[in-house]
Amino acid sequence: MVLNFDETPEFQRDIKALAKRWRSIPSDLERAKLAITPLYVPVKEVDIAELRNAFFSTNRATILRGGDGYEVVKMRFDCASLGNDKRTRLVFIALVENSTIRFIELYAKSGKEREDIKRINKYIP
Repeated sequence: MVLNFDETPEFQRDIKALAKRWRSIPSDLERAKLAITPLYVPVKEVDIAELRNAFFSTNRATILRGGDGYEVVKMRFDCASLGNDKRTRLVFIALVENSTIRFIELYAKSGKEREDIKRINKYIP
């Protein structure tokens, strides 16, 4: 099973704006995709429930909302340009039935403290 990644137009604008300051954003996004994939696609010899429990039990990520066939997740976004600074967040919707991850928002906590609820609600199925 393959996981598809989709970006909203607002997310693409977020990436473009942040990449001007932090050049590593595109490669950081690829690393984030590698971290997200095993949470929704079974991998040989790895218990997906165990992996999800480990991922979501830390302060690395949280499920903001879940519904019939989807999860809204906010996670720390590791940015190589920032070093150890843990102040960047990635918000996405996992559409389980479609095997799709839809990136909704990427923001630095220095620019805004919370995710955009209106934007998230716009993309919830």
